[in-house]
Amino acid sequence: TPPRTTDGQPKTPDDSGKKKPKFQSGGLAERLSRLQSRQRSAVSFWRHQSLSDASAATADRPGVLVLEVLEVLEECSMRVARCERHRPGGDDSQSEAKARALVLFSRETVAHLMPAPRDIIHIYPPWQSLSIEGFRSSVILNTHLSQKVHSAPKAASCLLSKSSFVKAEARTVSQAFFLPKVMNEDSIRNCTYAAVDLSSLVFVHSSTSSASYLNLEGPGTLARLSLSLLEVVEGLGQAGSVGQDVEVVVQRVYGAAVADASALSFLKPRVQSGTPCPHPTEKGKTRLCALVQDSYGMFSVVQLHLLPHSDDLHRYGHMWQGRTCLLRGVKVVQRVTRARCSRLFSLIDSLWPPAMPLGDHRHPPSTPSESRAAGPAPSFCYLLSGEERSVQPAEGSPPSPLYLPPTLQTLRAILQTELKSFRCSFVATVIYKRFMQGGRAGQGELWLVLSDPSLQQDQPERPRRRTLALCVSASCLLTSSVVRALESPAGCRMSFRDVVREHGLLHCVEQSVIQTCPVDPERIGSPAEPPALPQPVRLDPLSPEMTPNSLCSLSGVIVGVDEDTAYSWPVCSRCRSDNLELLPRRNDSFHCGSCESVVDKPDTRIQLEVYLSSSFGDCTLKVKLQQKTIESILNAAALEGDQFTGYDVESVLGKEVGPLAVYVRAVSRTASLRMGLEEINPTKNMAATSYFPVP
Repeated sequence: TPPRTTDGQPKTPDDSGKKKPKFQSGGLAERLSRLQSRQRSAVSFWRHQSLSDASAATADRPGVLVLEVLEVLEECSMRVARCERHRPGGDDSQSEAKARALVLFSRETVAHLMPAPRDIIHIYPPWQSLSIEGFRSSVILNTHLSQKVHSAPKAASCLLSKSSFVKAEARTVSQAFFLPKVMNEDSIRNCTYAAVDLSSLVFVHSSTSSASYLNLEGPGTLARLSLSLLEVVEGLGQAGSVGQDVEVVVQRVYGAAVADASALSFLKPRVQSGTPCPHPTEKGKTRLCALVQDSYGMFSVVQLHLLPHSDDLHRYGHMWQGRTCLLRGVKVVQRVTRARCSRLFSLIDSLWPPAMPLGDHRHPPSTPSESRAAGPAPSFCYLLSGEERSVQPAEGSPPSPLYLPPTLQTLRAILQTELKSFRCSFVATVIYKRFMQGGRAGQGELWLVLSDPSLQQDQPERPRRRTLALCVSASCLLTSSVVRALESPAGCRMSFRDVVREHGLLHCVEQSVIQTCPVDPERIGSPAEPPALPQPVRLDPLSPEMTPNSLCSLSGVIVGVDEDTAYSWPVCSRCRSDNLELLPRRNDSFHCGSCESVVDKPDTRIQLEVYLSSSFGDCTLKVKLQQKTIESILNAAALEGDQFTGYDVESVLGKEVGPLAVYVRAVSRTASLRMGLEEINPTKNMAATSYFPVP
């Protein structure tokens, strides 16, 4: 068969460079493209709104700049208009000389306005005015939101074309932007030029000695203090730096784990736009966060620096939480909604309604007005980023009346709450813990079984629960004192703040805080001391309603043995280690690699899982027994010495066990009810500590 000839051209072009380039995810180019796209969308929406709303053309609105065009020049692909500033009311009789100004327009704005001499143009905020030393006229920047309200007569106007602009002669950069010819070294050293678009050219000064170069006269000026987060953020026009101090109340301080770049999210597994990718050195660390609220009820999350030590969280919480602080030098990262961050808004809902009447944007703070109703909780909030000095407590200020501290509840009151999902705070005793991953606290998911005196007391009403299960997720920050308490075999009393209860379970998530309750010797035996837990702790009897990761008591008769999982092995009689090696010339002796000793008579450890009879219908109960229970049901003499070779299954069947404290590992309700249980030893000395309020 002859080879097939191809006359057509290949589908793939030779010049692959014609394909649309893709930006690197999270890179500078992608972020800049996103900002430019948001700016164009905001300007287009504003123009559409101004055309549809006739009242938008009025100059009575605060911050509107009224200008009369005198001349339009072309400078460095920009359009510079020499203008006269008019008063918004049109009354210029009292002004001796009209102030002159230079206005920078981008190409897109010029194409929309078609400016010509004697035209009247309104520039809406957020515009900025730049004063330069040695130059009389001010420079108006950020003029995207501009509107022509009066056109000059046809004879005096000219068409907007390339020839209509006055071409400036070749000059230096300093002459083009009307900078003084002589500038001292300090002014040059302290002045930094940051310009992506010349229409938003900003001179940033790093010292107060050259502060006279920067004079923002428009709305949103740096000189005044703002009380509204929404006004400051929305006044930017696009995501960027907040150059204004904002007075807020710090409602909560917590730590958030820095996620990997491959799974970066804010409480969701998908990468959110605008969220910066963490540096590789930040993985596995914790970032300090603060939930703040302004006097108008708006919430924001401020993501601050990385915590060098987890115990520093308590120091920042004591310094900031509940106090009035100033936000300085923060940047807007993202706007999140209730649908995307349900856990965050569950915390916001727990802080709503506010403890005091809120302000109203429709009335200035100095205008007396009736306090408005709180209404529903906000449906969105902003994520801000900053540094440690971005949150500065007001000196000498008492705790803010807007602050809502966590309300302590008993576990019994939490069980009786009819809400499906809510936040709660309580103090309880940890009677059992189960490390799901890593084998240590703080390295993965952790399950705790809790109880308090309200659950241990005899109550005639139903339902009655003795313990509650709590899941500590990997995103919840655990301090070193909490880790030591959880790794200790003894019981410990802890405080849990802002825990989520949903679907009948308790969850410690990113915004939750766990603290240990220290022992106060002065309160032991005092009348204010709460009742201690009984010894031993009372557990719920096993029932079909039991859920995984809970504790209960069990008694029954052995009806079967799982022979596939039953085995025995020798351990060292001194250190109880199974790191034994048989000596080559002594078949009855072992060498322990842990304690470096010779073991002539090792002990025998046995793993045994049995099936117990159920008292509530068709249910299979499989229990993994501990060594002491196994020794009680087997012949103890047969386990001693070197004659132990096994046991007879018939000798185990029919024996009664219990009452046992068991941990519910798994529950299956498919064809029939099946429960996988494991015998445990609850911790002792569980009532040695006292109740303390959650800070």
